[in-house]
Amino acid sequence: MKWQLQLDAGISGDMFLGACLDLGVEREELIHALKGLVLPPWRLVVEEAKRGGMRGLRVTFDAPETHDHRHLSEIIALIQAADFPEPVMRGAVAIFTILAEAEGQVHGLPATAIHFHEVGAMDAILDICGAAWSIWRLGVTGVGAGPLQLGSGSVLCQHGRMPIPAPAVVEIVRRYRIPVQPQGIEGETATPTGVAILAYLADRFALGGLTRIDRTGVGLGQRDPSGYANALRILATEEGEAITPGGGQDDPFLEPVTVLSAHIDDMNPEWYGLLWEKLFEAGALDVGLLPMTMKKGRPAVRLEVVVPASEAQTLAQIVLAHSTTLGVRIQPMQRLAWRRSKRLVQTPWGPLGVVEAGGVGRIEYEDLANIARLREWSIAETQEKLRPFLGGAYSGEG
Repeated sequence: MKWQLQLDAGISGDMFLGACLDLGVEREELIHALKGLVLPPWRLVVEEAKRGGMRGLRVTFDAPETHDHRHLSEIIALIQAADFPEPVMRGAVAIFTILAEAEGQVHGLPATAIHFHEVGAMDAILDICGAAWSIWRLGVTGVGAGPLQLGSGSVLCQHGRMPIPAPAVVEIVRRYRIPVQPQGIEGETATPTGVAILAYLADRFALGGLTRIDRTGVGLGQRDPSGYANALRILATEEGEAITPGGGQDDPFLEPVTVLSAHIDDMNPEWYGLLWEKLFEAGALDVGLLPMTMKKGRPAVRLEVVVPASEAQTLAQIVLAHSTTLGVRIQPMQRLAWRRSKRLVQTPWGPLGVVEAGGVGRIEYEDLANIARLREWSIAETQEKLRPFLGGAYSGEG
């Protein structure tokens, strides 16, 4: 999916997350992912509302006020302990590092010495981790952005009254050469968290760039000022193209993927387990091992990994690092696939993830297996007991 960000009302962490949810991120799935963070209890509030006549989603994290001062290393440890997929962890750490480096420059300190307070508060951690998870979940491969509205005036913060834009915002904009709009709207429109997400995400700053618009997502700011729509809008293009004349949301589509392959005849079979885990953690779509015969009649395997086109180099490096192969073949391809969505189904034995594709629901196997283990049922028995709670067409576990 490719994006174009419209920044006429600026950007904040909650506006960005609202736009992602409006684009199709499943709320319950996001909550489930963020529950991996070891934080005091919190609640995600999502409301549909309007700003300047434009509808969108307003997102708020209902979290307790904290006075924690966290170093960057503490925040990174918190993120690493959350068991996020590898791309999500990398993204969240990268965004916080952008913030730390900017704050360090402003205060004349190294990034590692910065005490985060306002950007280390719970809602910022949830905003940033939620943003990184949403970017990964939506399969974003390219992002353009128009000039950023910085706002004007002053704002009260921990250190007293500061001019708008905040010093950390100015430093990120300067460092990443983010173009800005010449006239400032009254008030704070660009927050350090939002601009750090923008700096991490955008690979070009220019208007246009999309050949069509398949989806839109609108995230609303907390204020409802007069005179303009306080909203961040994301225009999105699906990278695959529907192959039926209708091109509808439920039609199969072609999407670009990359197939990585390697022929291996000298690796301890026990090592494939860790390689398998690393590949799926990093975002592999599929991993296969095929028996084959190589030179001198040696038994061997062909390792084949299907990956998103944007992650090919990262996953190829994992294959090199965690196997004995001396090289990895990289082959761009297209695959015909059903559009997929996920939902959580509440059952008497706990929540159950269901993947919807082609009009058929498939239970997430790990959820099915967990319930079977807890109840000491067989997989088949568990599947039958869960069937009444699924609704619609159902084809077993996925």
